[in-house]
Amino acid sequence: MNIKRGLWSLTKFILLAILVVSAVSWYHSRNMPKGEALPIQNTDISGKPVDLLSMTENGPVLIYFWATWCGYCRAVSPAVSDLAAEHQVITVALQSGSDDEVAAYQQKHELNFSTINDPSGAISSSWGLKVTPTIVIVDREGKVSAVTSGMTSKWGLKARLWLAD
Repeated sequence: MNIKRGLWSLTKFILLAILVVSAVSWYHSRNMPKGEALPIQNTDISGKPVDLLSMTENGPVLIYFWATWCGYCRAVSPAVSDLAAEHQVITVALQSGSDDEVAAYQQKHELNFSTINDPSGAISSSWGLKVTPTIVIVDREGKVSAVTSGMTSKWGLKARLWLAD
C-alpha cells in the first residue's frame, strides 16, 4: 500500500513539474514569432554568410539564442553543438562581447556551431527574445514549428527537429 501511495505521489509531482516548466517556457516565448519565421541574413563570427530562409529549403533549422554569461546555456550548448554535426543550426550570441571573445569562448568550451554575434541585442530583440537560452525550430516551409526556453535535452531537441521535418 505504501508503494502505491509513493508512486502516486511521485506521478503527481512529475506531472506538476511538467506543467510548471511548460507554463514558464510558454510565458518566456509568448513574444516570439508565430507562423512565418523572421529572416536572418548575416555573417557568422568566422565571416561565412548565414541565410535562414535558404537553409530551410534543406530541412528544419534550429536557431539557438544564447550568451556566454548565461548559466543554463553552459548546460544546453554542448547538446546544440552535438546536434550541429547532423542538423542545420544557427546560433545567436546575445551581448557576449566581440567576435573574437565569442570565438575564444566557443573554442574553450569546444562548441562547434556557426554563431552570429549580436552584441547590441538587435537580432534577439527583433525575435521577441526575453530569456536565454531560447531555441526556435523553423520547418522547411519557413514557419516556426517550436519554441522552448531554459533547460532542454539533446533528445528533446532531436524530437522537435524530427517533428518539424
